[in-house]
Amino acid sequence: MKRFLLLLSILFSTLAVAQVAPPPPAAANLAQKSLIDQFIEVSRYEEALMNYAKGYIELKMFDYNVDPPKELLTKEQARSIIRNFDFEGFKSSLYSSFSFISEEHLKELINFHKNIGGQLSPNNSTLLMNPTIDLNIKNQIDYAIENIKK
Repeated sequence: MKRFLLLLSILFSTLAVAQVAPPPPAAANLAQKSLIDQFIEVSRYEEALMNYAKGYIELKMFDYNVDPPKELLTKEQARSIIRNFDFEGFKSSLYSSFSFISEEHLKELINFHKNIGGQLSPNNSTLLMNPTIDLNIKNQIDYAIENIKK
């Protein structure tokens, strides 16, 4: 019986396969980066993203779980977070997220935004977003909020 268990364990150990490393993060190629930069410019993406960030910060300014709501951030602190937002540093998240869009579709998006003057909605409040971009900007803002409170 011991020999059988030993043989069985040796057999299973030879058949076992180690997990493979996770795939590398998505990255845009040079042509895509150029098209993504064009898209960011013609769609006024930075402005739209800042409008989105302002809305998120407004939600985080007060703790609504208490009565009356407690102020967590002053207006000046909120403005400071927006002023110090590093959009150039955030572009790596955009490149990664938009790398899944084909070059042809990026060109179509660029032409679409050129045709409408770069604004999908009044006050440029609508933007192309996916869960990764949403999570990254919220994490970056939450981090800035925590640091500004110190």
